[in-house]
Amino acid sequence: MLEIRFTQKAIIDVEVFIRNYEESFLQLYSDSGIWSESVIKDMYIKSANELHEKIIDGIVEKLHKKKVLGRKETGLMIEIDFYIGSRLIIVLFSDNHRNSIRQVESIFIDRKPIIF
Repeated sequence: MLEIRFTQKAIIDVEVFIRNYEESFLQLYSDSGIWSESVIKDMYIKSANELHEKIIDGIVEKLHKKKVLGRKETGLMIEIDFYIGSRLIIVLFSDNHRNSIRQVESIFIDRKPIIF
């Protein structure tokens, strides 16, 4: 098994996505007048934390094995895409076989529109 490392850019990619996810719902339910507004906001904060864990765990699960199915060579980087629930995750990574390290370089997470 390979050690999975995340670059600062990859970490920021996930953090920005999660922050935007959380903020969109917090703004939606801010000053709404709904009696359970704080409960709803807490639910979305919890949901954002769970989504963060699912994304990181899903990436590690896909990349920790020596062979990664569905990988596409893109120059010096390797790309893999997969779904977590119905959300598309695209990961660019590089391999250092000598040191048994696989480094996640960049992460793109499909944003779903909020539909009312």
